[in-house]
This record gives sequence, structure tokens and C-alpha cells, in this order.
Amino acid sequence: MTARKANPNYRWVIMIINVLICALAYAGLTTWSMASPKLAETFKISATVASLGSSLFMLGYAVGSLVENAIAIRKGFRAAGIVGLLMMVIGCFGIPIAPNYAVVLLFRFMQGWGILWLVGVNSTVAWFPARQRGLASGIAGSGNALGMGCGGLLATALLNISGSWQGAFRAFGIVLLVGAVIWAVLMRNPPKDLYPEDAIVETGVTNEKEINPYKTVAAWLCGLCLFALAWHLIGFNTVVGSYVTKLGYSDVQAGTVILFCGLVGIPAPVLAGFASDALAKRMSPLRARSITQAICFAVAAVTVCLYPIMASSSIGMAVFGAVLVGAGTPAVNATLGALPMDLLGNQKAANKMFALTCLVGLGAGGFAAPFIANYSAENFGFNTSMIVLGLGAVFGIIISLVLPKFKLKH
Repeated sequence: MTARKANPNYRWVIMIINVLICALAYAGLTTWSMASPKLAETFKISATVASLGSSLFMLGYAVGSLVENAIAIRKGFRAAGIVGLLMMVIGCFGIPIAPNYAVVLLFRFMQGWGILWLVGVNSTVAWFPARQRGLASGIAGSGNALGMGCGGLLATALLNISGSWQGAFRAFGIVLLVGAVIWAVLMRNPPKDLYPEDAIVETGVTNEKEINPYKTVAAWLCGLCLFALAWHLIGFNTVVGSYVTKLGYSDVQAGTVILFCGLVGIPAPVLAGFASDALAKRMSPLRARSITQAICFAVAAVTVCLYPIMASSSIGMAVFGAVLVGAGTPAVNATLGALPMDLLGNQKAANKMFALTCLVGLGAGGFAAPFIANYSAENFGFNTSMIVLGLGAVFGIIISLVLPKFKLKH
């Protein structure tokens, strides 16, 4: 599809396939959480050591995003996505045949590499006009929450059907392979100059100007925002299943809690994106995203700290509390996908900045959160673990509110 023949309506196809592939890839996070107890028995390791599987998954996610961005700059989003999906499929099929846990972690790193959030969000946003950027980012980001929510029940179903965690991973690998093929066939790189009216940004400078985002404070602050998101959301998803089970609820009930915690993340970023776009009509887009993001982090901080009280009362309250917790940080996906362009006003620099955001946020926050959350739960109790996760969201509030001060001056 060339720029001359590009149809703007194809942006909806791009959005749909990116949501679906991100959902499939992110399902690997909660699929692992549900299967890890049996995996820990196989390799005779503790739950904290087993949580390193989630940590290496997120580290691969961060490193893969950086490499995929470099490929996207040279060869386009489609080529970058195909490389990532190949790594993801190989990793998923490799885990059940790994001879020891160290090799499992290597394949887990490869599987995380294939999460195409950077490719999915950046390519989707690039296909949409500026006036719909927040909504596009929010919908694209909802795929992550969909995958995290469905991953728990998917893992339970695959474990019951296959009878082993190895068989569950093989079956999941087949699903990933089919999704990867569909994505590769339908994906198109965003054409240039599809919306000429967006060529001049608010500052009056064309978006072709060379900008080095790595030298901007804004890029590193966005990375810290994603760090806070990962600390809260990834940490919660890796311990909530074990916590709910410890309270006496069944595996199916624990899977239901994870499901609803994830499903609320589908409308949450969409609504946050819509809200930020609406606020942008009354104030600068950057300030609108910043305020929206701070509110989302505030909801996340309060609800995760209150979760032990709600979950211990009844399964209904455990599900409701998970919905409240899950509505907070996933909504931040909507603003984080749009902030790079708001801060830099340059698409090429914004893509690089998003890669840096993933490396800092997911490489540090995503890697540390599963281990810290499980370590805190095992040694100090789940109540302490939830408070530790809440502190990450408080950090996100502070960073969000200071972001507008660092908009790049052309």
C-alpha cells in the first residue's frame, strides 16, 4: 500500500490487528502466573524464583522494544513486528522443552521480546490524525489489558485440556503462531503525508526537524511514568492469583479475578484517551494528558492499598476490587502513547522516545515488579506487598504532574 494509494479507512484494520496481537502476546504474562506453581514443582524452585519468569519476560519486552524501534526506523513497522513475533513464537515453543530453569528464562526473555506494544501503538497512532491520537493510543493499548485478563482463564483451560504446563505452552504457541501470521499478512506501514494538515505541529515547526529525544528530560520522565505503571500493574497481576487462592478461593475464582482485572483495562484506556482528547479542547493537549494520567495513577494507588480489605470479605468484593485496581494504570496506556508527540512534536523523535520509555519503564519496573511483589508477599505478607505496589502509583502521580514543564521548545 503506497502513500499515493493509501486509504485512511485502513487505519481501523491496523488498529484491530494491533489490539489482537498485543492481547495474545500479553496473555503470556498471566498464562505464566497460572502455570508457574506446576512449573516450580517440576524444577523444584520457590515461588519467588519462579517469578523471575515474569521478570525476564518484561526484560525481553523492554530490550525487544528498543531493537524493534531501530528496525522500524530502517525497514518499517511491519519488518520490526515480524522479527518480534518470530522471537515470541520460538520462545513459547522452547519453554516446554527446556532442560533446566536457566534455559526456561532464556526462552521467556525471547517470548517477551515479541510483545509488539511499541510497534502496535506507534504504527496505530501514525495511521490516525492528530485529533484522534489519544483515542487511537487508548484503543491500541487496550489489547494489553485484554490479554492480561484472558490469560488466566486461557491458561486454566489449556492446563486442563493438555494435562501439563508443557502441553499448555505448546498449545499457546500454536495460537500465537496463527495470530502472528494473520498480523504479518494484514499489516501495512503507515504512509507519509496521509494527513497533510498534521505536517505542521502546534509550535509551527514541521515534524521533519531532527531531534535527539535521549537528551531531553521529557523522554526520561515518560520512562519513569511507565516504570510506575509496570510496578503497579505487573506486580499486582503476578501476586493477585496467589493471594486470592491463599484466601481460600478456588483456582477458577482466582482466574475470574484476574479476568475482570484485565477486562476493565479494555475500556479504561479508551475512556482515558477520550477524556484527554476532550480536555485538549479546553487546554493544551500536553496538559490534558498530564492531568488525565495523574488521575489514573491516583485511582490505582488508592485501590491497590485497599484491595486486601475488599478481597478478604467475599469473592464478589475480590472481583470488584480487582476491577478498581485494574482500571487505574491500564488507562495510563492511552496517555503514554500520545505524550511523545505532545512533548516533542516530531514523529520520528517520538518513536525513539517511546522506545526509550519502554526500555526504562519495562526494563526496570517490569523486571523488578514481579520479584519485589512476590518477595514482599512471601516475607512480609500480602498487605505489605499491596502497599509497596501502591507507592509506585504515587510516584507516577508526581511525575505526571511535572511533565508539562519539560515540553521541548523548538
